[in-house]
Amino acid sequence: PRIVQRIINSVAPSIHGHENIKTGIAMAIFGGQEKLVKGKTKLRGDINVLLLGDPGVAKSQFLKYVEKTANRCVYTTGKGASAVGLTAAVHKDPATREWVLEGGALVLADRGVCLIDEFDKMNDQDRVSIHEAMEQQSISISKAGIVTSLQARCSVIAAANPIGGRYDSSRTFSDNVELTDPILSRFDVLCVVKDVIDPITDRRLAEFVVNSHVKAHPKNFNDDDGVAAGFGNTTNNNNDEDVAEPLDQEMLKKYISYAKRFVHPRIKLQDTPKIARVYSELRKESVTREGMPVAVRHLESTIRMAEARARMRLSESVSPEDIDHAISVMLDSFIGTQKQSVQKSLKKKFARYAHFHRDFDSLLMEILRGIVREMNRLDRENEPIKCHLLEHRAKEYGVVDLRPFYRSQTFLGEGFTHDAEANAIIIPPAH
Repeated sequence: PRIVQRIINSVAPSIHGHENIKTGIAMAIFGGQEKLVKGKTKLRGDINVLLLGDPGVAKSQFLKYVEKTANRCVYTTGKGASAVGLTAAVHKDPATREWVLEGGALVLADRGVCLIDEFDKMNDQDRVSIHEAMEQQSISISKAGIVTSLQARCSVIAAANPIGGRYDSSRTFSDNVELTDPILSRFDVLCVVKDVIDPITDRRLAEFVVNSHVKAHPKNFNDDDGVAAGFGNTTNNNNDEDVAEPLDQEMLKKYISYAKRFVHPRIKLQDTPKIARVYSELRKESVTREGMPVAVRHLESTIRMAEARARMRLSESVSPEDIDHAISVMLDSFIGTQKQSVQKSLKKKFARYAHFHRDFDSLLMEILRGIVREMNRLDRENEPIKCHLLEHRAKEYGVVDLRPFYRSQTFLGEGFTHDAEANAIIIPPAH
């Protein structure tokens, strides 16, 4: 039960939060279903992910985790990789004095994952060389009398920093990063990670980091008392995620191998109209906005991500929930690349798609945290929150009755209390 959430929680469990990145990476590791159209045209099944964000948000740590978990993986950095190193090199064999071909990182990662750190530090000429590998999944060589094509059927997970180090939400996505539209459109998922100052999240993150340091110390490794005993519980006891226990890394590796080898999910014809409707709406929005360019590739991306989620469940058919989750990841990717000023209006417009698969308690908790942040900015952190304020915002997402939320573990675990007589929410002192 809830195996998808368990797999997502198993991706880099030592890193707190960043569920959108963990979801994208999990989908990239499992991958969609490769297809041959009439035996000639090949449609890739691998999912490419780009992590873009501020320094110190564990982008490289995610890549290192994938390197340890994926069955076949090649890790390289942008500055230390050239076009030849990524694709293929031709050199003379010292014994036979003949020209020989040697595969680069993308060729060696065939049927696996290629990780590129510091993607923004690569030269433009080197970056252009991986265009063919990322979409057609082959590398054509014509050097020193050797004319051939090499297979490069791999997912690309890249990490990059914005221009000037920090991501500026008031500027467009293209102004924040030195990457061209052709390369950006080849990524199925774009995760923009911002280092936002938020007292609630920062406190939970600090508790998580301190506990993980205590637990990971050699002397405390097998110790079940003291602070170490609370490891992992201080951050998740308020959420339904504590039900979805993370899988052991060795078990996850075996699970991925089995899923990729034996499970080949297919999408049903009756589920396609919803994907087409979302795509047409996204296209309409992308004309007027200046974020991620939306192309036909992103329509295929949604199908690939739905197949990857079905593969996580070891299912041979793609369910409506898989499609909803894939659409939600695509929308998060699109909305996250927009300016701060238009993000709120887009979230409201696509709310019926973006939050369909989510648990309502976690959605309402997110809205409540947003209200707390606004009150902190106005220096009214000790005042109770009027219930009608939360109810009004919840209606935008189709949630009318909040009484089950006030009794839920998600609400009470954070330390909030509901005063029915005053029709207000009391904020705990720690917030």
